[in-house]
Amino acid sequence: MNNLPQKIKETRQSIVAIGFNPNPNQITILGSGFICEGKIITVAHLLNNLSEDQIKNLKANVMVEQVGRDLERYQWMPITLHSDKKDIKNDLAVFEFETKPENIKNLILSDSENVEIGQDTYFIGFPYAAQLINDGFGVTLVVNKGIISNIKRDGTDPDRKRNWFIIDGISNPGNSGCPVINAETNEVIGVMSISFRTPSQVVKELDIREPMHIAGAKPINLVRQLLK
Repeated sequence: MNNLPQKIKETRQSIVAIGFNPNPNQITILGSGFICEGKIITVAHLLNNLSEDQIKNLKANVMVEQVGRDLERYQWMPITLHSDKKDIKNDLAVFEFETKPENIKNLILSDSENVEIGQDTYFIGFPYAAQLINDGFGVTLVVNKGIISNIKRDGTDPDRKRNWFIIDGISNPGNSGCPVINAETNEVIGVMSISFRTPSQVVKELDIREPMHIAGAKPINLVRQLLK
C-alpha cells in the first residue's frame, strides 16, 4: 500500500453521489457510484421504491474541481438509465451522463478473477451523505480500509462465477454502489453492495442497527457485460 494517500487522491474525482429532487428545494441522496469508460457504475437496489419519474430524474453529484489540498467543488448532473444496463440478479446498474462533464476522470477496472483472500482494499463513497450535509459538513467523501475475507461463487450458475467478495470492513448506508479498490494497483475490483448489521444490545428501545465488520461487494467482472 505504498503512497496510499496519493492513490486515494487520484480516485476521489471519479466518485459520485446519486440522488433526485423530491421537490425543487430538496435533494434526496440514495447512494454512491463511480465513473468508468465515461459511464457511472452503481448498484441496482438504489432504484428500489422509486417511481418512474424519479428514476428518469436521477442526478449524479460530480466533483468538477479540486482546489488546493482539501477544497472541492461539486455539480449535480442529470443521468440516464437504459433498460439493458441493469442487472437485478447481481444488483448492478450502469448510467450515462445526459451531458458528459469536461475533464472526466475514469477509474480502471481490474480482473476480479485475480483477487485473493487477504488482499488489502479500500472503498470510497458517500455514507450518511444527507446527514453530514444537514449537520453542516457539506458534501463529504469517506474512505474505509479493509481486506478480502472470503470469495463466494454462484451456486445456481453452472459456470460457478464469482458473485461475492466478503470484506472485513464497515460499510455504512450510502456506501452502496461505491468502488472497492485494490490498494496496491489502485484498480477497481468490486462494487459495494451490502453491509451486515445487528440490533443494538446497548440501546434496545431504539431502532439502532450496529455495524459488523462484514460487507459484501459484487466482483467487477460482473459489470463488464453491462458496459458493452
